[in-house]
Amino acid sequence: MSVSGYMYNVNAAKKLGDVEIELGLEGSRSWHHQYRNSAYIFVGGLHHGLSEGDVVIVFSQFGEIVDCHLVRDKNTGKSQGFAYICYDDQRSTILAVDNMNGIQLVNKTLRVDHCEKYKAPKKFDEDNLDADGDPTLLEYKATGAEGVGHGIYNALQSQQRATEVVREKEMRRKKLQAELEPEDEDEAWAKKFEETLKDTTADDKKLRKVKKKKKEKLKKELKAIKKLKKELKRVKEETKRWKKLQKQNMRSAKVKEDSSDASSSSVSRSEGDASGTDENRNHTAKG
Repeated sequence: MSVSGYMYNVNAAKKLGDVEIELGLEGSRSWHHQYRNSAYIFVGGLHHGLSEGDVVIVFSQFGEIVDCHLVRDKNTGKSQGFAYICYDDQRSTILAVDNMNGIQLVNKTLRVDHCEKYKAPKKFDEDNLDADGDPTLLEYKATGAEGVGHGIYNALQSQQRATEVVREKEMRRKKLQAELEPEDEDEAWAKKFEETLKDTTADDKKLRKVKKKKKEKLKKELKAIKKLKKELKRVKEETKRWKKLQKQNMRSAKVKEDSSDASSSSVSRSEGDASGTDENRNHTAKG
């Protein structure tokens, strides 16, 4: 029986994988090589009840997921049954395609294939309009593994609970292992040495902190001293100018005093000369 359409694509990809295994093709000879520049895969045939989180959980077994775009109806918000997934490592796409293509998930056959050129969905900001009055295009941001952004982890409450459960299990395992396995001398010495290193590191940090505070205090004191020196220099210059002005005033006063003395002495001489002339005239008249 011949197949066509959706199942043809599924079977074609599976056939390529079987041929590769049979002939031992790898590297540049593999059919995956032509998609080496794209870390996106296409996933079709998804059950409409699956969410982005469900898709991420299923496909994260092949590598860390950077972006998951489950295409939904713009009006109803319901899933349209296909998604695009981006991996942090492009090699994860090969694992996903080879292992998940043709697999049954919730009674539906998946079609998983490479996506050579992924077109990011366009989202517009209705509140921010351009010069023509049209809404501006928002920058596309990857969803990350938890749907809140790439590189953001433990943001969802469910993931936080899961992480806490794993941490508690690990602590209980270590505690039980420590109780069951007695420490030998080397392990005890190693632990003690590590604790000493931690204490030393803590002391070094404290010492650096104290030195830093002292250095800052010294800088402040030097700054204050520099300011005082500057003020003292200004006062000295003011004092020097005041003394110079005072000397000039004293010289001016002395010049005035000398000029007044000279004037008074000249007046006295003039009066003396006048009286002498009168006496001479009287003697002349008598004679």
